Amino acid sequence: MSGSADARGAAPAPRAPVVRTEDLFGTRREIIIKHGEEEYRLRITRTDKLILTK
Repeated sequence: MSGSADARGAAPAPRAPVVRTEDLFGTRREIIIKHGEEEYRLRITRTDKLILTK
């Protein structure tokens, strides 16, 4: 054996939490996300895509 763990018996990783855009944005088209000291702007475009900018 090479010393690496055998993943065949390992449980699958838990699914990441799901957050609906309606819950984040409400009636707005843009929100600010604060990550540490940085601010990011998440917006919904006219074509219903998400754009994240710093």
